Amino acid sequence: MDPVGYELCTPEGDKGGGVRATRGFEAGETVMVGFLEGDVAHNDSHATQVSRTRWARHGGLGPKVNHSCSPNCGVELNETGACDFVAREAIASGEEITFDYAMRNYSIEHFPGGCLCGADICRGAVTGWKDLPPGAQSRIRGRGGALPARDRSRAERLVGLRAFG
Repeated sequence: MDPVGYELCTPEGDKGGGVRATRGFEAGETVMVGFLEGDVAHNDSHATQVSRTRWARHGGLGPKVNHSCSPNCGVELNETGACDFVAREAIASGEEITFDYAMRNYSIEHFPGGCLCGADICRGAVTGWKDLPPGAQSRIRGRGGALPARDRSRAERLVGLRAFG
């Protein structure tokens, strides 16, 4: 079994490169452990909001994980304040790893070209938490924020519930 479980994948169609699973993951399993490289001056396409007025850059392949309006991963704050990617559903080997960018940013203004995820429930735009249409916040929360919460302390670390909810 691949100990890392993911790799960079090449661009397909109109989408940029992303990250693909190289082994299967079960719902609730940590897919990728996040780490922060440092603060950034302002919000941009690869920034993670860490407070109301502060953004940081994740290291490794975290910034390469693409957005989806129907993601297979959620984000969970780890001990360092970085976002881990956690499977919201089973992920098969070869499947692209995705998350909803609204799970880590309250406001997003830097994707003017629209959403390219192709999900059945695609919103047509990559938005932050504050601009999610009716029902989208509850869909994220209804699935335990990022994943099926196993205990209260873990649920409190879920970005979608704690930072913006």
